[in-house]
Amino acid sequence: MEKLSEAGHWYTKDGEPKYKIIGKNKIERNTTLRDARKLNLFPSVTTILDVAAKPGLVNWQVNQGIQAALTLPREENETDEQFLYRVRQDSKEQAEKAANEGTIIHADINKGFAGTQDSVVFTVLKKLIDNTFPNEQWVSESSYASDEGFAGQIDLHNKKKTIVIDFKTKDNIEGKDPSKLVFDNHGMQLSAYSALLGIDKPIRVSIFIDRKNPSVILPYVWDRSSHGRDLKMFLSLLTFWKLSKNYDPTLKEK
Repeated sequence: MEKLSEAGHWYTKDGEPKYKIIGKNKIERNTTLRDARKLNLFPSVTTILDVAAKPGLVNWQVNQGIQAALTLPREENETDEQFLYRVRQDSKEQAEKAANEGTIIHADINKGFAGTQDSVVFTVLKKLIDNTFPNEQWVSESSYASDEGFAGQIDLHNKKKTIVIDFKTKDNIEGKDPSKLVFDNHGMQLSAYSALLGIDKPIRVSIFIDRKNPSVILPYVWDRSSHGRDLKMFLSLLTFWKLSKNYDPTLKEK
């Protein structure tokens, strides 16, 4: 499942996160497209990717709905409509729980690289990364913006800006082939992040972490030759997003 909390995020043209703003009522709230138009904000990479189908995520959501329907007991005199509503609510709660678990794992990793907290997931992850890419220094959770009109916060990249890593949390991945866990949107996301860093020939890595057992971690290194294709696909989605929203933050800079 994706890091859902990142979707819908906005950034300034300098890459500064602008996820929330203070509304007219003086209460903090999530930034909207309407706010972005006024403040000339850039959409996140994941916001752009949301316009494309995500078969892995859709399949997971369908399975959650089926599981809820199979396990929720019917209440006495409950109509089909009422039962379906409860199934949807239960499925939504499970999705939110999974998203929260993923957010916690990402936070633990970031704290580990910042040196403020150690955890099982960080210890296993750091050993894997150091064995795969020895003698590298790492930058965690830094955000950047592109002159093309998009921005994003990158899970991890090396200081030399040759390696880009993104973490994904999933369920029950032990023993699975990581090549069966990746989808086009994962490659596009890494290629977009590489573009934010100005890397022409990046080493892109998707790292899958088991939500229930975070010590189970599976890396997937993308074929470097697929970067150009993935970047073109992302930029096509960016064009589609701008046209469909009738909003191009780069035009206000000209």
